[in-house]
Parts: sequence; C-alpha cells; structure tokens
Amino acid sequence: MKKLLLLMGILFSMTVSAQRVAKVGTVELGLPYAEALQAIKAEFGEPVSVTENQEVVFGKKNFCGFNYDEVKFRFKNGRFNEARFFMKVGSKGAAQKRMEDIARELGKTEGLSRDIEDNNTWFYKGGVSPVGVSHLFTIYTYPKQGTYGTELRYGPVRFPEN
Repeated sequence: MKKLLLLMGILFSMTVSAQRVAKVGTVELGLPYAEALQAIKAEFGEPVSVTENQEVVFGKKNFCGFNYDEVKFRFKNGRFNEARFFMKVGSKGAAQKRMEDIARELGKTEGLSRDIEDNNTWFYKGGVSPVGVSHLFTIYTYPKQGTYGTELRYGPVRFPEN
C-alpha cells in the first residue's frame, strides 16, 4: 500500500511539473530563438524587421481568418514567449464587434471566458498556458490616438530559466 501511494505521488508530481505544449498557429511557445524564428518564417513569411532584442515584426498578416495590421513575436531569455496581433478598427463599437468575432472563432477550439476590467470594459481570455494554470491568450480592445483597435495576445509566458 505504501509503495502504491508513493508511486501515485511521483506520477502526480511529474504531471504537475510537466509543461504543456501550446502553439501560436504552428509555432510552439518556448522554442529557442533560432528554431522559433525558422518556424515563424515558415508560417508567416519574411518579417518586416527583427530588432536587437529579438522582436520579430510583420506587417499585414492573416491569422485564424482575420486580417491584422501588425504582428509581433517576442522572446525572453532566448525563448519564444509572446505573440501580439494588432488590428486597427476605428470606433469602439467596431472594435468590440471584432473582438467578439475573434472570440467566437477561437472559442471553437479553445476554452474561453469573458471577464471585465475595472472600467467596465470586457475582454476574453482562453486556452491553457503551457506553464502554470493561467490562460494562453487574451482578446481585448484599446484606444490609441483617437481610434480603437483590437488585439489578440498570446502570453507572455514566463518559462522557467534553464
């Protein structure tokens, strides 16, 4: 009986500490920079720029059936940990409608919940982070320079340092 309990405890701890696989499109979060950059280029083509701090930037791209004006892939400690998809929309109402459309589409394959900010603005969060128990992505609207936009953000995921 003691051996069985010990074995169950070991299996449980291994399950809890294991990282889940999470992807942005076909690109796995947590990949080392060079490997992730190759996978990003394979899916999205050549970036507009790659900055010194390893931020990979694209112009107009289609992702999950939606056209985004700008896409950024970010890295921390040499690992792919965040992707941001920006869409300029115009009015607050149009941005909220686009957010709803994106949420409906991603909700077909990922768990999704709606939450509300302190200023009574709602947003969506969904999926499961590859580490911990938090969500994988967030969909929200934002005001910027007199117009509104909608953003789909994966991460940032805080991977343990090696």
